[in-house]
Amino acid sequence: MKFTYLIATLTVTSALLMAGCGTNESTVKNEATSTAQASNVEKENKVELTKEEKIAELPSPYNEIAKHFVEWELPKEGQIPKTAEGYAEYKEIVDESTPTDDEIYYTNGYGFDEKSGYNFVAVYETDEEGQGEPAEPSPDQREGIIMAMVEEWTNDGDYVFDGVPMYYEDENGKQIEENGKKVPNPDFIANLKLDIEDGGKMDDLLKIRSYAEKDKLKPLEDWTNETINYFANASETNDIEECWNLYSKGMDKIEELNNTFKLARE
Repeated sequence: MKFTYLIATLTVTSALLMAGCGTNESTVKNEATSTAQASNVEKENKVELTKEEKIAELPSPYNEIAKHFVEWELPKEGQIPKTAEGYAEYKEIVDESTPTDDEIYYTNGYGFDEKSGYNFVAVYETDEEGQGEPAEPSPDQREGIIMAMVEEWTNDGDYVFDGVPMYYEDENGKQIEENGKKVPNPDFIANLKLDIEDGGKMDDLLKIRSYAEKDKLKPLEDWTNETINYFANASETNDIEECWNLYSKGMDKIEELNNTFKLARE
């Protein structure tokens, strides 16, 4: 944007100088050449940062988390062979007629994107009532599961229904006041607490913390503890402003972690 601005300034300046009476043509050309050279130098200095440089600029704990996820790889052990025979043997897991180049399936029921490492499926048995649990992932599968959970939260966004304002409004969209104070909308805060308590966030955060503890990923464990505190405190308060502020901080941390994962695995 700045380079474009310099070009525009150069064009206007040159035109004005050429139109002025008694202006030395060589002076105009020299000035235009100097400005153009300066613009070219500026353009050359605008070098795109490498992935490593971008990671180095991340604040803690995202810097340390990114470094770990850059180096992480899916395990070789337990992969279902990408052959017709292998897929036929584990057809209840792969649910595919032919092997695919961009997916890796494991005998314990998990499937991952081969390039990014994100988990996209977990196949497990259920009883007649539909109850069951996925198998415990292997240590080197856990990172892919963590990334998938965080990405899903980001895609879901804030759990606030459209048309549910924080404060009651009249038919003209103006906030209603009683005794000079805005009237909180209980449905708004109920939606936030529903997402925290029943939307799976706390369960997933506790699972991530458990994985981080097992893998000795202290930066990720610290991130999880701080994020859990935001949502736990939001769930406990009945102050609508405080609840929204704490919930938003938790969602911001999720967004930052998701961006960290994307950078690490790009």
